[in-house]
Amino acid sequence: MSTGTRTGTPTGTRTVLRRRPRLHGLTWLIWRQNRTAFWIGLAAAAAVAVYAVVQHQHIAAAVAAQHLDACHGHEYSDSCLGRLNTFGQRYQFPMRRPLQAMLLLPFLFGLFLGGPQLAQELESGTYRTVATQSVTRMRWFAAKLGVPLAMTAVVSGVIAAAMTWWWHPVAKAMGPLFDWHMWYPFYGVGPVVVGLGVLLYLLGTTLGLVLRRTVLAMGATLVTGAGLFALLEALRPGIWPVSTAYAQHTSEPPAPRTAWLLADGPLSKDGRRVPEAWDCYAAGNVKQCLASRGITGRWAEYHPASDFWPLQWTATGLCLAMGAALVALSVWWIRRNPA
Repeated sequence: MSTGTRTGTPTGTRTVLRRRPRLHGLTWLIWRQNRTAFWIGLAAAAAVAVYAVVQHQHIAAAVAAQHLDACHGHEYSDSCLGRLNTFGQRYQFPMRRPLQAMLLLPFLFGLFLGGPQLAQELESGTYRTVATQSVTRMRWFAAKLGVPLAMTAVVSGVIAAAMTWWWHPVAKAMGPLFDWHMWYPFYGVGPVVVGLGVLLYLLGTTLGLVLRRTVLAMGATLVTGAGLFALLEALRPGIWPVSTAYAQHTSEPPAPRTAWLLADGPLSKDGRRVPEAWDCYAAGNVKQCLASRGITGRWAEYHPASDFWPLQWTATGLCLAMGAALVALSVWWIRRNPA
């Protein structure tokens, strides 16, 4: 909307129009090229958010009505197990598929937004018009990269917040019956969703810049993105300090029920880690057999449930660091290959 103000001058009166700031130039052009994808993504994110808010209200009411908070103790009673199983069938089980499907979200950004972003213009040669518009290659690259990157962060952030709002009360109510460390809850909620989305988008743009073929860049993004995800999953247990516990006179790992157990083994009387005596578990008297081998306790390495958010933020940081490396590679490639 424009507003007019009259300003007196020696020769008469003139009207000065003040316009609200708007996108213009190269930024406006790239926004126009990507706005359909953005509005579709934002509409999908809004739908997920509305559904998550409704489900959150139903879940909170069910937890209160069934007194599930009272079930969090050392051992579950039969009554608690029955109520939790009923609650899980109604609210936890339907959540599994959406959480698993969340892993596809970063690949959508990488394949359909990142891959074609630079590759289409390089493949068709339309990028050469930049030289006739008094726009430097680096400014063109920054705009082509930055506008869709902001879209990726906004859409993935809204969806991640909605999924977290939906998941959290179910995970809290189910406790150890809903493993927080499995890949499909972990990569379906929290900031790591945004981190993966940004990483896959930047991977797609980098491969598009290097390969200069749209379909080839999309295929390479799919394969390389799967490899990066496998790498992140392999690194995940060790990206945050691990807790260690030792206990004597027990045959169970000394870790909380809600913990992510990474490793455990037998312990000698003097507190040393010793090899597992597997043959003792087939013997008639297991305890006597273990004692004869000098095994009197157990040790365990694990992540407690309180490590969930530190692991999330550390994984997100790794994704963003890899994304920054891809941006640096792209800048170097553009300067090295001006044509």
